[in-house]
Amino acid sequence: MCYLRLSLRHLLPVSGGAKECGPRLRRWLIGIGQVALLLLVALAMQWPAPVNGDELVAAWPGSDLVVSHWPMALELQRTVAQAHRLPLWNPYFGGGLPLGADPLAALFYPPTQLVHFFSLRNYFFVLMTLHFLWAGLGTLLLARRALGLPRWPALVAAVSYMATPRLISHLGAGHVTIMQTVCWYPWLALAAWATVRQPLRWGPALAVCVAMTLLAGHPQMAYYGLLMLGTVSLWLLVQQVWQSGWRPALLSAGCLLLACGLGVALAAIHLWPLWELMRYSTRAYALHTKDQISLTQFLHALVDEPPLGWLTWEGMIAPGLSVLCLAVFGIASRVRKAWLLALGVILVASLAMGQASKVYHVVQHLLPDFDRFRGLARIWFLGLLGIALLAGLGAAGLTQPLQRFSRLAGLATGMALLALVATNLVLLDQDYSQVGSVSLITTPSRVALVAQQLAGTGRVYGVQENIPQLIAAQLELRLADGADPLLIGAYVQYMDRAGGYYGTGYQQRIPYDGPNVHPDPRLLGLLHVTVLVSKRPLHDSHLLLIGEIDGTFLYRNSLDAGPAYLLRPGSDGQPPSLAHYQRLPATIQLLRLQDDEQSFRVTSATGGYLVVATTAYPGWIAVLDGQRVPVQSFGGLMPAIRIGPGTHTLSYLYRPASVLRGAALSGLGLLALLLWLAGWQLYRRGRLPHLLLRRSGGPGAAAAGSPARAELAEQLPSPVGRE
Repeated sequence: MCYLRLSLRHLLPVSGGAKECGPRLRRWLIGIGQVALLLLVALAMQWPAPVNGDELVAAWPGSDLVVSHWPMALELQRTVAQAHRLPLWNPYFGGGLPLGADPLAALFYPPTQLVHFFSLRNYFFVLMTLHFLWAGLGTLLLARRALGLPRWPALVAAVSYMATPRLISHLGAGHVTIMQTVCWYPWLALAAWATVRQPLRWGPALAVCVAMTLLAGHPQMAYYGLLMLGTVSLWLLVQQVWQSGWRPALLSAGCLLLACGLGVALAAIHLWPLWELMRYSTRAYALHTKDQISLTQFLHALVDEPPLGWLTWEGMIAPGLSVLCLAVFGIASRVRKAWLLALGVILVASLAMGQASKVYHVVQHLLPDFDRFRGLARIWFLGLLGIALLAGLGAAGLTQPLQRFSRLAGLATGMALLALVATNLVLLDQDYSQVGSVSLITTPSRVALVAQQLAGTGRVYGVQENIPQLIAAQLELRLADGADPLLIGAYVQYMDRAGGYYGTGYQQRIPYDGPNVHPDPRLLGLLHVTVLVSKRPLHDSHLLLIGEIDGTFLYRNSLDAGPAYLLRPGSDGQPPSLAHYQRLPATIQLLRLQDDEQSFRVTSATGGYLVVATTAYPGWIAVLDGQRVPVQSFGGLMPAIRIGPGTHTLSYLYRPASVLRGAALSGLGLLALLLWLAGWQLYRRGRLPHLLLRRSGGPGAAAAGSPARAELAEQLPSPVGRE
């Protein structure tokens, strides 16, 4: 609360009180007015969603919001409401995925938990609105505190960033986690600036900003944000060395490093499982993007439409004509303040041009994994933040000279500039927000309803991804196909064979269809695929046509092996290969089927390997008759557990050690953060230096008996003054 109160106070100018109300009340009213203006812009950007309960940004069938974010939010909402626990495994598409590790779920990002208080449509609307507002507030504070801009120019900067067309374009494509992450960029820069000036006081705030950036759900944008943080911090430290010498700079550098370390530790509950998923997903395969924008294309896109051949959201460069004009004027009128920002924007622009830029080729060899991202132009968000601040400087360059002659003229000019920028950007945003109908995307088709009835506990395989993932999660229907940036590599390789197609390298969709693609019912049956759905006829005698609905064919797989089956061990006593396996007679009863647990009762005269028809992944354990037993692999994908003859009860449970280890590290990080805050409170009350000196036997003893402590006491600034 202390940090929030101080932040709100920094929104407000220190001015003389009015006769009608005290200075504090007046400052609060001005601050609330600024927040209200930003909130109004955030709502206008999403029009008509604020007044129509069936409308929402990115509510169209192919958006990431519909494909990924909505079904994951639904799973979280439903599991917490029904089972009173967090869902750590998503069984509904892609053969199953670790939900706690999947960045698109942002399971451990605190604002995600708002899903428990709203309907899903209202949850996403509130989430978007709050993040737009948060981006604006961060930019407003950054402009006010770091650049010293007056109120109206700072508001111009805030609106220029929060309403930039690239942000709403990405959100219109459903990139919720990109929006969540880039909204923390101004806060990272502000926290770095404050920590360098007062390291003991603002270090914890920087740690929280780093943690939130990492938890927001987009590793690429978090990487870019931390890159900006490092660059800004280094420049501020160089300035501090130049102005104040090495000792204050070393203290600031130490607090910056400690705060960043604490931020990473706080986010470990997500980072540890994510690191594990990266090793097992197709993202571990080589990925070298070919993105490039020539200088001519970039300059043209800066004032006009995205380059030809680019997706709108990936090629959106323009900050808005009004913002660009103010930024250029800001550079011309405030050269001493603007040159560094302008240089940073040029550097980011050269990186955004990707393979067409020599600067990019140099940087990709200097920075680890810099070239392993898709959509290289996404780094341009950093440039847009710089342009927004330059626009604020330009607005200040127009309003301040007028204010010297007439305060009313300066006020009117500031308001007019803010209205011009807001109107220009909101009208632009309407073209890219892609507002659509929620009822349209959440209404199941007849094909999905029939497939649900036919499949039972089995999986459905859409040859052309015929059933949306949102509908699958809504109907609790398990799909063998699916799309996710971090699909498990072993599953993708298996489905290449089972689907009858051939894929290489990084893949984020299952399946790929074509006239020569012929699914293999035997391999699909081993994964308990009961129903196949296709827009074209499938010619395999083991696929029994059930019917045709709205031009879509439904087939029953006669080779479905069930949720679990018993196999004879290979000649070496290990699980057999896919080419040479033999099923054994056994009675297998499914006792329990949940997202993170499958339980069976198995009766067999011979024993063998019980194969569970699901994806094996670290964290899944097998408990046979109350005892944990080893899990082996069948077909490079499915878990196989050795059982003896007789009747047994097997539970296959998801208990990820990576989440537990990450949670323990996050707990330690939180403890360290609280200790830092407590230490700061002791320091500001004047008790910390007293404790240090008393422990060494008093001031005289500190000077005589312990030179190191005496030096520390001399370096500590006065607790009653500014740090």
